[in-house]
Amino acid sequence: MIFALATPVAQSALAIFRASGSGCVDSFNSVLSEPISSYREVCLRDILWEGVLVDRCSVVFYQGPKSFTGEDSVEVFCHGGLPVIRKLASVFLGLGFEEAAPGDFSRRAYENGKVSLNEAEAIADLIHSEDDERARLSSAALSGSLSEMVGSLGSDIDSLRVFVEGSIDFSDEDYDFIKEGEVVSRLGDLRQRVINIIDSSLVSSQRASKKKVLFFGPPNTGKSSLFNRLLGFDRALVSNIPGTTRDLIDSEMFYNSVNLELVDSAGIRDTGDVIESRGVELSKSRLVETDVVLAVFDKNTEVSVPAFISLLKGKKYLLVFNKLDESSPSGDFDCLVSAKTGEGIQGLKDMVLPLVENSSKDSEKTFLIRDRHLMLFQKSLDHLDSCTLKIQQEKDIDVAAEDLRLSRACLNDFLGVKFPDDLLGEIFKDFCIGK
Repeated sequence: MIFALATPVAQSALAIFRASGSGCVDSFNSVLSEPISSYREVCLRDILWEGVLVDRCSVVFYQGPKSFTGEDSVEVFCHGGLPVIRKLASVFLGLGFEEAAPGDFSRRAYENGKVSLNEAEAIADLIHSEDDERARLSSAALSGSLSEMVGSLGSDIDSLRVFVEGSIDFSDEDYDFIKEGEVVSRLGDLRQRVINIIDSSLVSSQRASKKKVLFFGPPNTGKSSLFNRLLGFDRALVSNIPGTTRDLIDSEMFYNSVNLELVDSAGIRDTGDVIESRGVELSKSRLVETDVVLAVFDKNTEVSVPAFISLLKGKKYLLVFNKLDESSPSGDFDCLVSAKTGEGIQGLKDMVLPLVENSSKDSEKTFLIRDRHLMLFQKSLDHLDSCTLKIQQEKDIDVAAEDLRLSRACLNDFLGVKFPDDLLGEIFKDFCIGK
């Protein structure tokens, strides 16, 4: 029997414990003020340990195989005070439960046939999603539609093997298995279906990259003040002395479901200060990896706009006039703001977002997959190509049949059919405790 706290260890209104394993229902019933005989019903019960009330909780029992793990399971909704959480954890331990390792519940669900391996992995990807788009793609994989597509591919490869192997086993018969089975045509169809899956999938290792927004421009134009205003708190040191910012300062901002990395940089100017000059060069070098540049100027520096635009060739940028509370620009700017009063800040956010989103093609994708999945799909495709070539050349047909078997084996590995235990451990160790 295993148990885990499925919510963060923090003071909150509620906390949720879950447990799974043979005997867990009877064991947990022993500490309830009144035993529960029904399943899948929320029951209010006092939890008593050594004659002392621990908490009044909502308790739900699940009977295997109709549970997430496929085993008898318990879910307990208690109050979220840290002393309650600690005491309830000690109750589980006192009853003989073992603390679950990361991914133990999902692993049991996989081993009991409740989810395929890639669906179990999609659970972890969904939990770790950094934006709505990645969550949507993870949910699509979790729904089982990708597993169905891959399973259907595998079945069609098996049916094709019948004709290829038939041509080997009955080569002396007056029957052309390859021609009658339309093997070459069907191989082309299978190949295209694998390519379609690859093309419609986003690899999860790419999801960690945040869209970078760089504050760039002359010194003392209020870049750091604007940086802090957008973040909503003071992250960068602000001073009216030019050259205060001498290094890159970054911070994360989540806005309208988009994860942004805001980067404040040193003001660009000629300087004899060694440390400041290094900051200036660092600011220039950061341009290469930036998605959107906010070029910030004020009344005293707007004459340098053309010189700075020349540094931004090929980059998406917005010309921002700051300190609107003090003066108005004489030239054209994309956005007028005052970091001091907050005027124009919302408009600036609304202008940045489309520029960032236009650089993303995630919305064209259907599923979120992992590097392991991509490798398996590519290997499956390679075996199909190898099989096609042999059949077209009408030689090594026995090896062509082996190519089909290996192509199917790659799809089995994706679904987790006969998957090695050591690789299972590597996959599930990255899961959350309680999942």
